[in-house]
Amino acid sequence: MTTDNPPSTKTVSVTTYLIISAISLIVASGIGYYYLHYMKQGGSEKMDDRVFYLILVLFGMAASALIFGIMNSYATLKGIESNVTYKFTGPVVGVILTVLGGFMIPKGSSDQMLTVRIFDEDKNPITKGRVTLTFPHYQREASVNEKGMVVFPEIPYDQLRNNIAINVVSDGYMPVNIDTLLPNFDPVSLTLAQAKIIRLAGTVKDAADRPIRDVDITVDGTPYATKTTNDGSFQIPLPDYHFGDRVTVVTAHPAYEDKQKMLNITSGEIDNIEFVLNPLPISNPTPTNNAKHKKK
Repeated sequence: MTTDNPPSTKTVSVTTYLIISAISLIVASGIGYYYLHYMKQGGSEKMDDRVFYLILVLFGMAASALIFGIMNSYATLKGIESNVTYKFTGPVVGVILTVLGGFMIPKGSSDQMLTVRIFDEDKNPITKGRVTLTFPHYQREASVNEKGMVVFPEIPYDQLRNNIAINVVSDGYMPVNIDTLLPNFDPVSLTLAQAKIIRLAGTVKDAADRPIRDVDITVDGTPYATKTTNDGSFQIPLPDYHFGDRVTVVTAHPAYEDKQKMLNITSGEIDNIEFVLNPLPISNPTPTNNAKHKKK
């Protein structure tokens, strides 16, 4: 490449160079602003590359036209490739050199943030549970927050090229497993269906904290019942019940008073039901009969 003094008759004026520079700079800045504010979320890596080099070309035109205009100089780039002689002059030389330099810039993979939103079948956010992301070489896990979301920061951008397995587990809901190739880092929304069976569990003890076995535990008004085991514990599965339903659990034992508890179903596992039963009073023998027996 050689930079020579301009000939006596210039084909391009300094003003023209400055106009080219200003227009290129304005267009490049406008494209960059529009991309960052409106296109970034729906973009892809290929689009990122195209926008990057388009802005690079425009900035190259702006910089080279400004330099050549201020210096009142004229650049020429000559060469021979495959028996073809080529020659570039003016700001085109600056554009070519800028683009070639752009290929030499290392493009590291910028980290992104992925948000997973969890809803029930009524489109209400689910505020409990865990979400696991499985990538080809590592795994990430986090708890669902009070807004029904899980935020995974610092995910390498190049992970979009691989399938990502998403596993969601929440008490009272059917687990969800999907294996997908995400097109971008837009929030992922998943809907969980409620589990088909609600489970009740608890213990029955006396006032001295001793377990009571063989206590009949019944869900009032239903055929669902069980008996306590040696440690006083019990479990009852309830099919076809939903969150928000109310049930009444009743105890029965010939040696203890009956008790009942009304429960609101708020999760798929209600395991903290506790009954403390009082023994029934023991009837004393009739004193009249004893007296007659002694006289005889």
